Amino acid sequence: MKTSTDFIASLKHEHARLGRLLGVIDNGLWWTKEDPGRIKTEELQHQAEIIRTAIDEIERVVGQIGS
Repeated sequence: MKTSTDFIASLKHEHARLGRLLGVIDNGLWWTKEDPGRIKTEELQHQAEIIRTAIDEIERVVGQIGS
C-alpha cells in the first residue's frame, strides 16, 4: 500500500515532468503548422482536459482531508 508520502513524491515527479514538457513546447514557437508531429491539436487539447480533470479530482480529495 502506498503512503501519503509516496503520493506526494509521485505528484511532485509528475509536476516536474509537466514543467519540462512546457519548457520544450516553448509557447508553440517551434510549431510550423496546425498538426505538429502528425498529432491533431484537438487530441493534444483532449489530453490537456484529462490532466485538468485529474487535478480537479485530486484537489477535491485533498480538500476533504481533515474534515
